[in-house]
Amino acid sequence: MRVLLPIVFISFLITGCSSTRFVEPLEKDQLSIGAGFGGPTIEFAGAPIPLPLTSIEVGYGLDSNLTIHGGWHTTAAFFGNAQIDAGVTYQFIDQNKYIPNVSVSPSLNFIYSFDAKAARLWPILDLNAYWNYGKRRNYFYVGFNNYFEMRQMMANEQEQMHHWIFNPQIGHVIKGKKSPWKFSVELKLIAPYLDNTKAFVPYKSVLGKWGSTGFYLGFRRALNFKK
Repeated sequence: MRVLLPIVFISFLITGCSSTRFVEPLEKDQLSIGAGFGGPTIEFAGAPIPLPLTSIEVGYGLDSNLTIHGGWHTTAAFFGNAQIDAGVTYQFIDQNKYIPNVSVSPSLNFIYSFDAKAARLWPILDLNAYWNYGKRRNYFYVGFNNYFEMRQMMANEQEQMHHWIFNPQIGHVIKGKKSPWKFSVELKLIAPYLDNTKAFVPYKSVLGKWGSTGFYLGFRRALNFKK
């Protein structure tokens, strides 16, 4: 059982372990600390529930359109795995009337299982369009999360059939009034083209038997950090 649990949870983590870290870059020299909760939806005791996966994040604004960020996956640690992610968010299109801001976020997700004595690494690429509105410049966004599997073989020496996992997402970020806090909610369609009836995990989806629906909540606090 001690060996099985990390393997089962790794399958959850690699298909939708967290929401998008940063869609909108931080201001220059701004530091942000936050946490996230949620994951793919599964059937548990006859009801669909999102997996309660948790993570802690930190970000720093190198420039007004460039932020570096990283995260530590605390649920994975509870089950004997060291999992971290690190990447950058770069905004390359500015909002102009109906044209949205557009940002890209390349990152790496690394996990090491202390029980299996094995390490894995996955490249990830997020592309998001977002629209600021109101005095507080809240924003909603739509985008795509792309996860890349580099290994040629799956468990039990089976050929890896899916090297690219495509996950559409939509979310909303609310900024506190006269407050450094931000709160986010995200809905993600995880692998909406794969048949979930053939998966070991009892995934649930708004699309029926296709993929899984991920639901995430997050919050972060921004601090001005001058050199």
